[in-house]
Amino acid sequence: MSAGRRSRALLLAACALLAAAPSPIEVLGRDGEPVRLVLEPEESALVVHFWASWCADCKTELPALARAARACEGTAVRVVTVNAGESPETIARFEAQQAIALPVLRDPDGTAWRRFARGLPANLVWTASGRRSEVGPYDEEAWQRKLAALGCRDSSASP
Repeated sequence: MSAGRRSRALLLAACALLAAAPSPIEVLGRDGEPVRLVLEPEESALVVHFWASWCADCKTELPALARAARACEGTAVRVVTVNAGESPETIARFEAQQAIALPVLRDPDGTAWRRFARGLPANLVWTASGRRSEVGPYDEEAWQRKLAALGCRDSSASP
């Protein structure tokens, strides 16, 4: 193979790898500024939990996830929540009723959420080996197991 063909082949292979890399998830922060969720080099996993205030299962799952996610503090696992399709006022009212001790981001028109799931609650688990979508709900014990498998401290095993 000539040097020119080898260079083109390497360039095409590099482009294919870049195209296969998962693109960032575009959402909004509390202030309305764009936020790009992506697995950072120092992270072993990123868990993105999509929810809405009208979702009965979400009302139960969010506090359970928040309790289980305490085991991720100080680890390379990041857990964030993304509200799917509701206004900042609706989110604020929901937060006043529910203690959500996790970052809350917004997907105002549900575009990011619909890329990965059709039901709620929905979870996107992003690791170095790729992304996978899961539609919940999960109870606290199931979250503890899932998060421990990703690298959080296994709080379910403590006395």
